[in-house]
Amino acid sequence: MKRTCRESVLSFLAFGAGVGLCIWFCIPLFWGVFHVGNGGGILFSLFLIAGSIWYVPLRNRMERSKHARAFRLFRRISWTGLAICAAWAIFLTGCMLWPVPAPSGEGTVVILGCKDGSAALQTRIDTAADYLNAHPDTVAVASGGLGAKEWRSEAEAIRSGLEQRGISSERVYLEDQSTNTKENLAYTCEILKSQSLNPTIIIVTERYHMFRALQIAQEHRVTAYAVPAKTPWYILSASYGRELLALTKFYLFPWLS
Repeated sequence: MKRTCRESVLSFLAFGAGVGLCIWFCIPLFWGVFHVGNGGGILFSLFLIAGSIWYVPLRNRMERSKHARAFRLFRRISWTGLAICAAWAIFLTGCMLWPVPAPSGEGTVVILGCKDGSAALQTRIDTAADYLNAHPDTVAVASGGLGAKEWRSEAEAIRSGLEQRGISSERVYLEDQSTNTKENLAYTCEILKSQSLNPTIIIVTERYHMFRALQIAQEHRVTAYAVPAKTPWYILSASYGRELLALTKFYLFPWLS
């Protein structure tokens, strides 16, 4: 049985989408970025490409076999699962794009860490430095512990970067024990109390990460505002993919955070 015109069009669109997504998720590789975010995206892209080529022939073959009934059930379950996953991804993307509250007054700037030397960390440092230079009476907490293959904590890297941008080290407190966003904010709240800093915080991280950070701050009953940093275009796909998984964990498996 040959493909119908409709099936051919859908297969072509799926193949094109798969190739486009594969290229998008591979772009960060040229900047040495490879983790679960773009790795998972590449696998999904390859699955989409394979499906566009082999789904119709496999379906036609199975429909003529003695397992046709079981295959139809499996196919319905699979399509339902894919539809749910697509809807979930759209929902989480909407969360990432949700409007964030801009600072309306004084507060303590909190810069959330990520890999030392990465483009993502540099854009957070630059954004925080701009804000701190514009508000000379404001202090900051650099938050982030020692990651794998790092020779200094992310907090120390942030403070060093701020100093290079003209921010005095006396204005920057270090939180260098955390390993994830939840710990970033939990340990930062302890510093706010122990150092008698302004309990209102102004979070600096990338736009896609801001929603989850604000939700965690809300769990700690902290008034939080946002100064989003712009994600470099060449790592956006990897960052987006990883945040999809992080938000899924945040909503569905909060005890693992």
